[in-house]
Amino acid sequence: MRLSLLFAACMGVAVLTLSGCAGTPASDDWHGAGQKSLCLVDNPSVRPQAFLTLRRALMDKGLKVIRVKSDDTKTLLSCPQTLRYEAVYGSSWSHSSLRYAKLELTEVGRHNNVYTVQWDERSGKPTLLDKVDDASVEFRELVDRLFPGDIPWR
Repeated sequence: MRLSLLFAACMGVAVLTLSGCAGTPASDDWHGAGQKSLCLVDNPSVRPQAFLTLRRALMDKGLKVIRVKSDDTKTLLSCPQTLRYEAVYGSSWSHSSLRYAKLELTEVGRHNNVYTVQWDERSGKPTLLDKVDDASVEFRELVDRLFPGDIPWR
């Protein structure tokens, strides 16, 4: 009898403890800080597909993307968050596979924070066996590393 009462009391405490944790939202992601938009600086030396893929990946994260030309300093100064990108394509025969990509997020505030993620396949020599598909998977992976929060509709 005492054992069953002790067990019931322990279960009650465990349920109350765990139910208190279930209602606590995670607020350590980028969206939790109230940031809903960012400026994506268009890099004219990279294929347009890279910009389009990055814009779609950022929009899928729930962000409003503002396109900014690299020489538009007035708009760049007014952006609290700026994302710049680089990409190098190359293959032994088609020059269509992604060899290197880098994203750099700059947040302007009390301290200027710079976050960088990159994907690099330049060390190996390109061969005929290289993938010739688009690089959207690699770009989305970089965006996920830069903004690890969940997709807003999940």
